[in-house]
Amino acid sequence: MGNHDICHVEFDSTDLERTRRFLGGLFADWRFESWGDKYLLFSTPGGPGGGINRVDRVQGGAGTLVHVEVEEIEPYLARVEGLGGRVHTPKTEIPEVGWFAIVKDPDGNLLGLYQDKPKG
Repeated sequence: MGNHDICHVEFDSTDLERTRRFLGGLFADWRFESWGDKYLLFSTPGGPGGGINRVDRVQGGAGTLVHVEVEEIEPYLARVEGLGGRVHTPKTEIPEVGWFAIVKDPDGNLLGLYQDKPKG
């Protein structure tokens, strides 16, 4: 549903297991699931959930990416440049899940857009 809620939060980590222990220690009710060897999904009791992306180096202040759920990504991408931003990552499929795109605001901050794959 394209209701403009934040639907996915993403963190970068140089060590997924260390990050799992840290976040799990802080928030005992968060649940974690490996999604390959370079990505870790997490869920929270009230949402949003998210993921932890394995990287070689974390750049302070640049590692958290918030995704906003939209009904269709294309109309948002069409408006980005007119609003002073630019498309950083075009619409990209997440197999069996949906699509995402990443845009930059006028200051260079990144914002993810997410479109769910239709059910059925």
